[in-house]
Amino acid sequence: MENPSKTDRDWITLLSENSRMGGSHDASWQVPKGLRWQFQAGRAIRSAPVLRDNVLYVTEVHGAVYALDADTGRPQWTRQFPNWIHSTPSISGNTLLLGCDDGKVHSLARETGKTIWETTTRGEVWSSPVVRDETVFFGSADGRFYALDHKNGKPRWTQSIGGRIYASAYAAEKHIYFGCGDGKVYALDSSTGKIQWSTPTGDGVDSTPAMVGDMVLVGSEDYFFYALDAGTGAVRWKFETKLGVSSSPAASEDVVIFGSKDRNLYALDIQTSKLRWKTFAGSAITSPPVISKSVVAVNAEGPVLCLDVATGQVLWKAGLDGGIQSAPVLAGGRIYVASQNGMVYALE
Repeated sequence: MENPSKTDRDWITLLSENSRMGGSHDASWQVPKGLRWQFQAGRAIRSAPVLRDNVLYVTEVHGAVYALDADTGRPQWTRQFPNWIHSTPSISGNTLLLGCDDGKVHSLARETGKTIWETTTRGEVWSSPVVRDETVFFGSADGRFYALDHKNGKPRWTQSIGGRIYASAYAAEKHIYFGCGDGKVYALDSSTGKIQWSTPTGDGVDSTPAMVGDMVLVGSEDYFFYALDAGTGAVRWKFETKLGVSSSPAASEDVVIFGSKDRNLYALDIQTSKLRWKTFAGSAITSPPVISKSVVAVNAEGPVLCLDVATGQVLWKAGLDGGIQSAPVLAGGRIYVASQNGMVYALE
């Protein structure tokens, strides 16, 4: 996995790492005392920020990309694209990778924002690119899944799938796992793109999978959360909520945590599916929870909540203007959040 120098001050992709485990488990956390800085990025932000080397990268729906000093919030560079951006960017080495609604995926130099390469698909790219073994993996709304050479963007393989792909993928050593709008969870051979298995659920799958041991953990709009056998796709167990699950899960040791549109945050035992706890958030949870040591944080389409991982007890709550849909970043003792009114906040 591309992650050579990650520290507790790095958060290089959706859910912190390319492992998609949902957080920086060794990072310290304490209740924020106040606002360190805020930055007005422009219009709505629906993707999550990412962080490396004390620079916070933020994409705005109407095509702007910002590189902000993580200590001050001051822009180091800004890049404007002609099309909308819903994709959470990913950092790999000295590059920033992101998808656009015009179907393009861009590789940018992190220090300057200049284009290194770009590639074109036939549908919008909302998924967050993931890098493993010098290969960039992502899905598109054109119903195809792509593998590109990280250095030059040239295709290594493309696989046609049965529906639009908006969820991001989990890249294991030999297989790529992701959900699709056709209601199935797929496993592809990472070297060839060949479909290894597909498991149907009752509705579209917009949740990004996590993987613990030999199980793939993912939610579906059919009101269920699934644990699938990574080798065969067989359903090990499934857990029913009262509404759809588009929130991507976060895993901490033997517990998986995810949100539902039924306004609850759930914590389940990974091996047994037994409910450890559930906490009512007051509004639908579509963004992923993230974990920092003993704390889980989640945006509930409005307030930011920090809860005890073991009990689900709310430890801290912050209501920020504009409503928040994207995942927060927990790094270096701070919480970075981006809102739908274009405001970026650093709390510490």
